Amino acid sequence: MDTNHKQAESNQVIAKLIEEKKYNDAEKMLLQIIEKKQENYQTHFILGNIYALLKQQEKAIEQLNLSITLNPTNKTSHYNLGIMLNELGRLEEAKKSFEEALKLDSEYLLANFAMAIIFEKENNVEKARFFYEKTLSINNDFNLGHEKYAKFLQKVGDITKFQFHTYKHAGVIRINEKNDQIKNIQRDDSLKGTNFIGCWNINNDNLCKKIIDFFEKRKDLQKIGEIGYRKDEKAKKSIDISVKPRDLTQKGFEDIKLYFEFLQECYQDYKSEWPFIKNNLNNLHIPTFNIQKYGIGGHFNKMHCERASPLSMHRVFAWMTYLNDVEDGGGTYFEHYNLRVKPSMGKTLIWPAEWTHAHRGEVLNKGHKYIVTGWMHFPFNFNN
Repeated sequence: MDTNHKQAESNQVIAKLIEEKKYNDAEKMLLQIIEKKQENYQTHFILGNIYALLKQQEKAIEQLNLSITLNPTNKTSHYNLGIMLNELGRLEEAKKSFEEALKLDSEYLLANFAMAIIFEKENNVEKARFFYEKTLSINNDFNLGHEKYAKFLQKVGDITKFQFHTYKHAGVIRINEKNDQIKNIQRDDSLKGTNFIGCWNINNDNLCKKIIDFFEKRKDLQKIGEIGYRKDEKAKKSIDISVKPRDLTQKGFEDIKLYFEFLQECYQDYKSEWPFIKNNLNNLHIPTFNIQKYGIGGHFNKMHCERASPLSMHRVFAWMTYLNDVEDGGGTYFEHYNLRVKPSMGKTLIWPAEWTHAHRGEVLNKGHKYIVTGWMHFPFNFNN
């Protein structure tokens, strides 16, 4: 068996070990090849990537540098080296590695994206913006690029572009149906008055239970509840799953997609109660929304409204469905109307986003509380 054949066979074995996530076994084989002085730049490149996967950045940097010494024209080696340096906070060195990758290929998507993130960390707004724009000019369907750029634009106060890139990566659900037929919901007049808060029961307990089951099964999507990308348990204590409208096309999201048929009916009925809405607000969009779980002591106890800054100025209504009955606490309190809403399975609210409807989620004293909640906003011009 000749040397080339042996090397090809070894490469196949190493590739299979990596595919099976047997990184330590792959590392051992690669080190044996290096010990026999049979290595090439790929040996060090693969070993460096294994160390990167194992979060052993210093070892990864050593191997990637050896790979670059043997072959300085591999743009991916320079990029991966930059990622490791960035993880260790060595931003200037990381930037130089990304620049080397871009010298080899100025249209290298990931290197341009990495440069944008580096310059954002350095608060260099002009250069961060340049590299985000360059990244998306290379691939306008790069969802992570749109997502990160949107957060950057929010931070620097470029509201129109922030909205555009947010919706570009997340999508929207369109509330624009003309059909006023109501089949699946029942209006609840217990809150009726001049508070402009609509209330219904969606009459599908099984659907509510399925959405709770989805929440509990998707531990990978759960995160500590935030207020504007900021964690503050004194203001809000919950576990959230954020769902993008684009997610509803994926397997496993069928029940959540079905839920919006019920919410659409609630909005159709809301319009029938207030003719001005029917005549003027037929076409609204729903952006990324949340499913939330509150345990004992959980709350969103900060008094707030849904349209409170230029960043939320496009919101028109908020909506929420309680997914289970709650025995003690956990109500929604609208301060200006001295109105407390007790959660019960399927109860759905729609209310104006303005300061007039400042509210808070009271502390839960017993059991759990699950809700699905979000906003309706003015249509966005996707031709920006």
